[in-house]
Amino acid sequence: MAMLKLSRQEKASWQRTYTLAARLDELCPWEWMGVADCFGLHFQGREEPCFAVFGGRPKAFRHMRFLMGWKAFYDMITRLADPAKQTPTWLLEIPMIEMLFVEPALLFDHEREFLDVLKRPVEADFCNAVFRSILPGYHPWLPDAEELALLEPALYQAYGMAMRVESDGMLLKRDFPRKILLRKQDAQGAWADVWTEVKPVADEEVEVRLAGDMLQALKDKPLWPMTVQLDLIFTPLMIGVKGARPQTAYVLLAVDAVSGMIIAEELFLATGGIPQMWADIPERLLAIFKRLGGCPETIEVGSDRMANLLRPLGEFLPFKMVRRERLTVLENAREKITTYMKQAEPKS
Repeated sequence: MAMLKLSRQEKASWQRTYTLAARLDELCPWEWMGVADCFGLHFQGREEPCFAVFGGRPKAFRHMRFLMGWKAFYDMITRLADPAKQTPTWLLEIPMIEMLFVEPALLFDHEREFLDVLKRPVEADFCNAVFRSILPGYHPWLPDAEELALLEPALYQAYGMAMRVESDGMLLKRDFPRKILLRKQDAQGAWADVWTEVKPVADEEVEVRLAGDMLQALKDKPLWPMTVQLDLIFTPLMIGVKGARPQTAYVLLAVDAVSGMIIAEELFLATGGIPQMWADIPERLLAIFKRLGGCPETIEVGSDRMANLLRPLGEFLPFKMVRRERLTVLENAREKITTYMKQAEPKS
């Protein structure tokens, strides 16, 4: 792996950020702050606020997340309230900057290299502070210069808010979720409290395309006497130039529910947005069935999201859709694919 290089100014900024993280951890706000103790930070010059959310337990896995904008805040809160929406990789679908305290096994290779450059030893247990930038369609990565500039004042504000909540446990809960407390920065850099109505944000809608010619071609063919398990799976595959933030890769996986044979593997990228990636699935699925010569009799799915996408197809094609809590055969195939991809990765 090529050695990561940081300028003297970058190192100094990161060291200040880690000092603030240590101070916040020593205060241990996780003893009295949880998801309902969220607040916003509206930086001067930024169109939308970011929102600070605490989670985890003292002396165990603990974190603070800065959610970038109203949509990110809406997605986080609604998914926390509904476990059915918490897919295995749901946190990678929300733009944010994370401060995490993790055990060594949870560190990425690039994070170990980064800590080495800063001369910060990897410690036992959950004593390792790391910062991760989450951008949908990409793997977690080191915050860039703009995100780092936001982190330092954000951690100052979080420290001050934690002390206030320790003294007044209802400070952030009194009007939530109707209103949320924003710390707003003025042109001179001073901060003040502003209680703000929570902005209503709906789920993003995208157009689902259904090719009429493919639908007609499949309607004219007999159903396959087969049950297929179907899901869109996240893979460890990293796409991009080494040293830069890599793109994530998803695979639309279809397997025979009896034999476990993989029927189709279709690669998807999410750099156009997670909703758009999902919206592209029906058309790609039609192409798969056309290529295979017909539609299966039964399609088993494991999520409401996939079920909602297939329902429009079910209005035109006579397959039976079944919702299952676990797609055991597909999960076994996914594990084999994941293992293969990890073994095939070039070694640093």
